Amino acid sequence: MGLLNLSPRVGTAGLVGLVALNVVVVAMALRSTHTIGTDTSPVGSKSTSSVGATETPSSPSPASPATATATATRAPAAPLLTQLVAIDNQRAWRVSVGSCTAGGAALATTTDGGKTWVDAKAPLRTIVRVRPNDGRSAFVVGAGSGCAAELKSTTDGGDSWGSTSIVGSAWFRDPKNPRAVGSPGSSTSRPCGVSAVLDLAVLSADAARVLCADGRVRSTTSAGSSWADSGEVTGAVALSVSSADPAQTYVARVGVPDCPGIQIQRVDQSVATSCIHTVVPTDPGQIALSLVKGGGWLAIGHSTMRSTDELVSWSAS
Repeated sequence: MGLLNLSPRVGTAGLVGLVALNVVVVAMALRSTHTIGTDTSPVGSKSTSSVGATETPSSPSPASPATATATATRAPAAPLLTQLVAIDNQRAWRVSVGSCTAGGAALATTTDGGKTWVDAKAPLRTIVRVRPNDGRSAFVVGAGSGCAAELKSTTDGGDSWGSTSIVGSAWFRDPKNPRAVGSPGSSTSRPCGVSAVLDLAVLSADAARVLCADGRVRSTTSAGSSWADSGEVTGAVALSVSSADPAQTYVARVGVPDCPGIQIQRVDQSVATSCIHTVVPTDPGQIALSLVKGGGWLAIGHSTMRSTDELVSWSAS
C-alpha cells in the first residue's frame, strides 16, 4: 500500500539510485579474480573411514582434494608406473616400473601390512610385472636397455636373482609397446586396439583381464588369441581381480564428481564400493590396486593404504 502513495519525484529519485548501485556492482564484478567457491585449504594426513580417509602421498604438492582430482581428470591415462601385488593382509611386493632407456626400476617387500618396506635388488632396468609366491620367492618380467622382455626369479626376497629365463610361460605388459601384452606361448596381442593397456590381471595360463586407457575392461580365456569386452568404467586407472571370486573385477577410479579422491568400484555394479578422500597424484600411472581375501591394498604414489573389511573402509599403513 505504501508504494502506491509515493510521489513521482520520489519514484524518480529511487530509480536513479538503483541505476547507480547497479553500475557499482558491475564494476566490482569485472575486477573479481573468480576465486569464489574454490577450496584452497590444505589436506591433512590423518586417516579416517572410507568416506574420510586422507593420505597425502609424498610426490604431489599439497592441494585440496577437489583441486587434485580436477588435475588428475585432465591428465591422460597411462600404463602403471607403480605396481603393488599383495599376497595377504600382511605381505606384499611393490614395484617402480622404470623404463628401458632411463632405467629406474625398484622393488620393495613388506611383511607387516606396509608399515615398513625392505628394498630388494632390481635385476632389470624396467619391471613390468612381479609375481610373488610368498615373501621370499617371486619372478619378475622386465627388460634391459635393448627392451627385449626377460624373466628373472628369486628365492631370497630379491637379494639375488637367477639367470634369465624364457618369458614364453608368463603374461606381461610389453615393455616396448604400451598397446601390447605378452602371453604364454611367446605370443603377443593388442587387447585394447589403438589404446594403451593400463593394467593387467592374470587369472591362469589362458585367462587374463586388462584395463584399457579408454576405460574398457577386456578379458580372454584363450591366452590372448581373442578378447571380449567385460565392462567399461570412466576414469578407471587400475584394476584387480578378487582372489576369493575371480569373476569379480574391481577398478580404482579418479575424477568422479561425488568422490574427491579415489573411488573403488566393481566393474559389473553401478554403485561404488568405497570412496577414499585423498590427494590424487598429478602424474598418471601412480595408483595401483591389489585385492586379497577380505580386503585389498592401494598404492598412491609412495603411500600405501589397506582395507580389511571387504573394501568398505581404508586406512594408511
